[in-house]
Amino acid sequence: MAAATMVVAACTGSTGGPTSSPGRTPSGNVPSGPGLAAVTPAGTKPVSSVVWATNRDVISLDPIFSAAYPEYTADSLMCESLLRQAPDGSLQPGLATVSNPSPTTLVFTLRPGVKFWDGHPVTSADVAYSLDRAANPKLGGYYSVQLDRIASVTVTSPAQVTVKLTQPDYWLEGELSSMPGIIIEKSFAEKEGKDYGTPAGSIMCTGAYMLQSWTPGVSVVAVRNPHYWNPSVRPLVGQITLKGVPDVTSVTAGLLTGAIQGDYGVGLPTLDQLKGSGAVRVYLGPGWSSDVLEIASLKGVLGNLNVRRALSLALNRQAIIDSVYQGAAQLPRWVSNPGTFGYGQSVFARAYGSSPVLTQDIAAARKLVQQAGDTGKTITFGTTSQLAVIAGVTAAYQAAAQAIGLKVALRSVSAQDFIDFFISPQFRAGVDAFPGVNFGDDADPAALLAAFDLPGGSANYDNFNDPAITAALEQARGTANPDRRAALVARAEQLTMQQLPGIPDVQPDTALVLGHGLSGAIVSSAYLFSPWADQLGGTG
Repeated sequence: MAAATMVVAACTGSTGGPTSSPGRTPSGNVPSGPGLAAVTPAGTKPVSSVVWATNRDVISLDPIFSAAYPEYTADSLMCESLLRQAPDGSLQPGLATVSNPSPTTLVFTLRPGVKFWDGHPVTSADVAYSLDRAANPKLGGYYSVQLDRIASVTVTSPAQVTVKLTQPDYWLEGELSSMPGIIIEKSFAEKEGKDYGTPAGSIMCTGAYMLQSWTPGVSVVAVRNPHYWNPSVRPLVGQITLKGVPDVTSVTAGLLTGAIQGDYGVGLPTLDQLKGSGAVRVYLGPGWSSDVLEIASLKGVLGNLNVRRALSLALNRQAIIDSVYQGAAQLPRWVSNPGTFGYGQSVFARAYGSSPVLTQDIAAARKLVQQAGDTGKTITFGTTSQLAVIAGVTAAYQAAAQAIGLKVALRSVSAQDFIDFFISPQFRAGVDAFPGVNFGDDADPAALLAAFDLPGGSANYDNFNDPAITAALEQARGTANPDRRAALVARAEQLTMQQLPGIPDVQPDTALVLGHGLSGAIVSSAYLFSPWADQLGGTG
């Protein structure tokens, strides 16, 4: 699943050694910009409460309906998956360890003593229920496509589940370290029914923080779990309140006054002001997200490849980095951020380094539009003025389009409704494209590419299908050797840059803003998928 937008020098909260997944051993070598780190030093002092900002209100706490940053931030705070993504992008055991008896068999063994918040032990029946639920397309969750090679999930012992595949799938372990791998309590979920994960109901997970309350439009409140199953993790914050604060002025004022103590600043245009304030500390870490123009329809002007190439050529990306991201982003070469190189690093690094940086050329872009015969035609962008990063990128595209002879219409919605461009075909009707900060489900470039390139992908809104790209990605999915898999994904990236089913804008770093006196939060984009506050606390 791809959706909209996130640091310490050693892995925190390790749950054991690496999984047996080929090519997913821990590495500190993830390519990233200079001065980026993945974690902040662990907190050492108890803190009674922390207010944490998200860029809008949470819509759902059900992991199979998590679609964007607020939901991922909330679920990863409180819930845990079968496998866990380390801050450097490597995979580790989470609630379970995994073995691979054959290319089409995965066996998950629960770790001893794992319990839900209510004290009930996590059983293999809970695991099978959670995986079946995530894979079931009839439930309308967002992850059935990613799990479509699962043939069966079988309880093979009280602590063991065996997953059989229709064909080898070396993307699956990454998916099961994300939202579709979160384990919920079967009996609780069945009792809650359709209310599970909504304000009318509740959730039941295993994390070091547990849900206390959810008041729509106000906050989600999580409190420390006094009976957390993992004795090596001792959370120091008594209560964490997640508040949706889309307004830049409000979130900045809150951080400066101490009313807000933390924020993963997604394209926060006041980063420089915050850095110089003395009230907070700003950390930059490796980013796994990509700022991309989502092509909503290929039936209009953007159905012409020359127009897509022209729009990309006309975009002033350096201005976006400077004004929207305050320097906390990189010029792109691919759709995927190099922070996602969680395996096959040397292969990815060579291929990425040999690819051209996307630069601006207005004259060449104008010629492409003229060759297409589309001068004077209109592009309709979906947008919102209430999210700074979206508004800033929209303005850059508006200027680019007008500079090359295109007209622009805007369909602007509220911050809360902007997510509907990603998830509702009816909402996208009449819209040619919209900006988004996208990410895959783990540190693998293929995770984001699959969303844009493969038929049925979550960001493939108008059935884009290039046979060469599809073949490379499908072969990569079934390739065990990590370097060979990386080479195939790199080839798919290079082909994608020729076809532009989405136009990469910039590659954001992860930005973490912490009030002085706090430390311990993850700074890489692993915070979206793993418990990011387990070591959060005071600094004395």
